[in-house]
Amino acid sequence: MTTRQNLFLGGLAVLLFLGALGWARERDPFVRDWLTLKTSNHESFKYVTVLPKPLRRYPVIIYAHGGGGSLMEDGQDLRQMAELGLAVVSLEYNRTNEDAFMPQFRALLLYLGRQKWADTSAITWVGFSLGADRMLDFALQHPELQPQILVQLSGAGLSESQSSNQLTSLRCPLLLVHGERDEVFPVTDTERLASILRTEDLPVELKILPGVSHDTGADRGVVFRCIGEYCLTRLVGKNAWQSYHSIAQWQAGVMPLWLFWLPTAAWVVGWFAWSRRLKLNPNLKVKLRRHEAAFRWFAVLLATWALAETAIHLLIPCFPINDQTLAVARRFLIRPNQSADFEFLAAQPAWRGLKLRVLLTQVQLAGYNRKLVNWRLDDKDYQDYVLSPVITGKSGEEFNWRRSLWEEFYPRIRRENSPEDAARIIVRHLRERITVVSAPDLSRSVPTIWLKQVTDKAGFETIYVAALRSVGVPARINPEHQTELLDSGRWRPAPRPSVLEIDLTN
Repeated sequence: MTTRQNLFLGGLAVLLFLGALGWARERDPFVRDWLTLKTSNHESFKYVTVLPKPLRRYPVIIYAHGGGGSLMEDGQDLRQMAELGLAVVSLEYNRTNEDAFMPQFRALLLYLGRQKWADTSAITWVGFSLGADRMLDFALQHPELQPQILVQLSGAGLSESQSSNQLTSLRCPLLLVHGERDEVFPVTDTERLASILRTEDLPVELKILPGVSHDTGADRGVVFRCIGEYCLTRLVGKNAWQSYHSIAQWQAGVMPLWLFWLPTAAWVVGWFAWSRRLKLNPNLKVKLRRHEAAFRWFAVLLATWALAETAIHLLIPCFPINDQTLAVARRFLIRPNQSADFEFLAAQPAWRGLKLRVLLTQVQLAGYNRKLVNWRLDDKDYQDYVLSPVITGKSGEEFNWRRSLWEEFYPRIRRENSPEDAARIIVRHLRERITVVSAPDLSRSVPTIWLKQVTDKAGFETIYVAALRSVGVPARINPEHQTELLDSGRWRPAPRPSVLEIDLTN
């Protein structure tokens, strides 16, 4: 390549990279800052803030990880709480010296008091394991600095250095969350602490997580989601869910990628306009040989054919479903092995008026996914409870959900060998994303639930069935309004998220 060509390609690569980087930064719903603070005795410690976009005044959660944690490992825990519209701060405290924690935590509180984005009248402290014990000690020794809510997850309960008399200085509500199978700190110690606080008529709630270990294991994301919901509901009020905006809604409003690549397009156009040296002589006529003319006409025919095929595959799916568009789809868009599934869906009147793309996506993606899963279904069960997007049968039900749910859930269950194992993973991750509350005017439409990430119990069952069907698990809602799945020829209740019933929002 010449120097000029290298310069062009290098500039093109740089502009493409910068455009993609700018788009990715714009789509990131959080602002993250890694900073260092100094205590009154000039000792330094690190902390990180995770703030939702757009930047404004937010309720604050201060998080202290356990003895084996670190700031680098806190990311997912912080995100689970921050995506609910909470500013989250985590600190790297001294885990070997209890006395060193006090000035570090005080310095962090003083820092937050100076930040415009921090609503200092709505602060929660959330501590896990050792971090929970450190925060409780600080609250008892500094009652004037106590938060609006104190949350202890897998804490040690009442330590030997604390007495029941010291607990009387606790004025803020205390939430104790503990795993039933905690192998580090027995749940009985936390139950004893809750009993003492109740005896002293102090505000306390105790939530025991059935079957959960000390580090909460696979349920960790759900636990932190529930803690974030608990904090938001009590700091802002139950009407917080009426104005709640999810990260999916934020990302939906971001400018598309092609706008960030406009400078790249300008670079390409400008380069060719500048580098074009050869000027055609309008009076010069080039006489083509017979075979050269034939090749040119052949190229024109191929280009016309390609454009026609492209138009059919891109434009026809944008038209509403009717007899004419269905006929075109049968002729050009449906493969022979997809014909039975296509006719099954096309015969249902609920599709009339919808875009043809929605029906084609159901047929193509469901059929593709059927080849990937590690279990087999007969054709009737597959068509009725996997291929069909009809879940509730109510008028106005939306069907355009399969692709977004498949992209989210299939990578997580692709190695599972049974529908029940896949369902257990799906419902856990679904609860990590979706808040379940009792509030008026909440949507039960699957695409809207997935976008807003909040619904009621009936809406959760609907999207649960949709998520199962999206990855090839036959599912339906039974007469008791609960999700059930078909496994080995038998209908059985679908697995429940183990901590869904905590119901921290009520």
